[in-house]
Amino acid sequence: MQFSSLFFSLVLATAVVAKGDKNSTSTSTKAVTDKSLCKEMTSLNQLVKLASNTTKLADKTKNNATKIADIQSMASEASTKLTTMSSNTTLMSTCAVIDAAAKTDDECQSMKSLQKLISLAGNDTALADKAKNNQTKIDAIKTMATKAQTKLDAMTSNTTLTTACDSIKSSKASKNGTKDAAASASSAATSASSTAKAKSAGTMLNAKVGLISSFVLVAAGMMML
Repeated sequence: MQFSSLFFSLVLATAVVAKGDKNSTSTSTKAVTDKSLCKEMTSLNQLVKLASNTTKLADKTKNNATKIADIQSMASEASTKLTTMSSNTTLMSTCAVIDAAAKTDDECQSMKSLQKLISLAGNDTALADKAKNNQTKIDAIKTMATKAQTKLDAMTSNTTLTTACDSIKSSKASKNGTKDAAASASSAATSASSTAKAKSAGTMLNAKVGLISSFVLVAAGMMML
């Protein structure tokens, strides 16, 4: 009986060792970047402008005096913060570059939308399908397309803009290619890791089975004495 108790204790110990600690903790912090600071400045500026426009402010708050007072109070604090941030010449220069890049990207997207509208107006089949054969809607889209063509012509005449748009397009294509390659590599690594873990688990299981078998043999031998 004493040996049997010892045997089962050894088996229990083996099972406990086989268990792994699955608990893990991770922390992450969001870094403050120039881009986030510039975005904050934009928001603060919008708040200050809203507070200074009595008509728009009244419309936004539906003439609620309490809300108007709250917004004006926040705008006052925002103005103070803006003054401090604006004194940082390095930040202001960086924001100017970031804002210019964002504006250029918006213009490139606008050109893309204009071209899409023009292409739709020039495709009778697609246009009829889009307008559900409603002639009034078809005429309206063609009219908008004509105006869009005029605007697009003016934008494409700006070689600096078109060059920037081409550069942005190439950059995005390159990033997408890099992401696809990284995703493929990650998938391969995950597959290899899973295979390795499976093999390791199999090896550990065989070792544990062997250890338990040894315990059983020893127990049987002792019981025969």
